[in-house]
Amino acid sequence: MKKKNTQEKPADRKHERKKSLLRSLVHTLIFLLIVTVGVAGGVFLYARYTKTHYEITFYQETSKKVSHNIRLAVISDLHNREYGEKNQTLIADLKALKPDLILFLGDMINRQDGHYEPMLELGTALSEVAPCYGVLGNHESERMYYYDDMKIPEKFREAGVKILRNTQEMVTVGADTIQLIGLEGTPHGFEEYGGRKFMDGTSIRPDAYCIVMNHIPFTFRDQISDYPFDLGIAGHSHGGLIILPFFGGVYTAEEGFFPKYYKGRNRLKLDQSLIISRGMGDSSPWPRINNMPELVIIDVNCY
Repeated sequence: MKKKNTQEKPADRKHERKKSLLRSLVHTLIFLLIVTVGVAGGVFLYARYTKTHYEITFYQETSKKVSHNIRLAVISDLHNREYGEKNQTLIADLKALKPDLILFLGDMINRQDGHYEPMLELGTALSEVAPCYGVLGNHESERMYYYDDMKIPEKFREAGVKILRNTQEMVTVGADTIQLIGLEGTPHGFEEYGGRKFMDGTSIRPDAYCIVMNHIPFTFRDQISDYPFDLGIAGHSHGGLIILPFFGGVYTAEEGFFPKYYKGRNRLKLDQSLIISRGMGDSSPWPRINNMPELVIIDVNCY
């Protein structure tokens, strides 16, 4: 009787290796597909969540120019978004927070959308909560000059939001005086549209707490860091859209990748605070990632 040869032939071993590699490849592809679908689904759900929810970020500032706490609420880059029907969620939160002033940092509307009555209605509702002041953003400016909607500042004033266009307002809060300055335009148009002339001709009172509002944070960095105001407030950067752990915001149009001025508290040349809101809405289809919309609350306290 012949003995059966059980030795594996080289061709058989090669065939088995191919089958094993193919199985590994299929398993890897399935795993990658599951991970991709999971990540895409997570991003989709997170993006939907950021359309209807925001977080409240608190900042503390101190100054010997105030005698008691002054609370500022900052709304920036809402882009015609509503939180709750007719913004009732946002209005209710602000009523509960009891700000002394409500400051609008621009881009309340979208440049291409002429239906922004909800933003005017929001201004009317919030003007009953606290005095409201604001500046124009690039979307309001582009709506005015590209779409011939020149009455936007007047419409907001009639709704209860006083728009400061290279002007100042002395606001009394309790026993304290706030010198509120609103600057218009971009860093590139600062000279052309009167920002420099206005700032050079404005006396910043040493006894008043001076707040400067401008929609774009780079105006502070490039144009007005030499002026002795106390607090700067800006928006526009949308938190860099994507915020990576340890790296920060990914991109803004002005600074490119991994910008410095994309959110939070920054320090300027004379040690002034510049607080940049991540904004409450969006103007592009790109989703926010690790970057919730925010309502900013700033408490200014005495030393």
